[in-house]
This record gives sequence, structure tokens and C-alpha cells, in this order.
Amino acid sequence: MEQVKTIKSLKAELKLEAKELRNTKTETKTLQRKNEYAGSLQYSIRGLKRSYRHRHIAYCMLRGKKYEEIELTCRSDNEPDFSYIEEIYDAYSE
Repeated sequence: MEQVKTIKSLKAELKLEAKELRNTKTETKTLQRKNEYAGSLQYSIRGLKRSYRHRHIAYCMLRGKKYEEIELTCRSDNEPDFSYIEEIYDAYSE
């Protein structure tokens, strides 16, 4: 029963992270339309995307999916960091 709670908390965190990512993207686009500098927000988006991707993969693996089922295609220069995914997996599977 404890694992269900941790998986649910990870899902809730993913939802919050997705909302933050959407808001940051909207803010970036607004600044760009005004021809203002948005480099720091673009850098922030990059970090949020990376974090969300790895946490999403870990969440799916906790639910029993294999990596090959989660990401069907992945370029060789865009492989996920499996050690980071494993850290997340271990933190939520206790």
C-alpha cells in the first residue's frame, strides 16, 4: 500500500511540473513577441523538460512498463540518463 502512495505522489508532482513547464513556455513566448530577452527562461525550460522526461520514464517503469514501450524512438545523441532514472525509481519504490 505504501508504494501506491509514493507512485501517486510522483504522479501529482509530474502534473505540477507539467503545469510549471507550460507556464514558463507561455511566459517565454510572450517576452519573445515583445522582442525582449528570454534566454534565462529558455534555459529554465531546457532543465524542466529534462527533469520531466526522466521523472516520467521512472513513473512509467514503476507502473510496470519497459523503457522500449515508453519511448519508441530515441536518437543516439538524446539517450536518457538511466542513472538519474534509477535514482528516481529507487526513491519512489521504497
